[in-house]
Amino acid sequence: MKKLILVAAFLAVGVVSYAQDTTQTKTQKAVEATKTTARKVGKKVKEGAVVVGEEVSKDAKIVGQETKKVAKKVAAGTEKAYDKTKTGVKKVAEDVKKE
Repeated sequence: MKKLILVAAFLAVGVVSYAQDTTQTKTQKAVEATKTTARKVGKKVKEGAVVVGEEVSKDAKIVGQETKKVAKKVAAGTEKAYDKTKTGVKKVAEDVKKE
């Protein structure tokens, strides 16, 4: 009877040990699958960020070029306005001197 109880105990310990190993193996597989998926997602995010960065860079260059053009036009317009104002002030000053 003692031998039967001893064999049953060893059998129970073996079953419990196997169940723990199986659970740990399943957990490890799930962790590896999650890590793999996370790596793939990370790569895709990086690729997307590069594409977005390139597009933003292109758009920023275009905006910069257009801003320079507009700034040159504003500068030219400002100089013309300054010249017209200067001419007008001179005429008014001459008219005031004549009176």
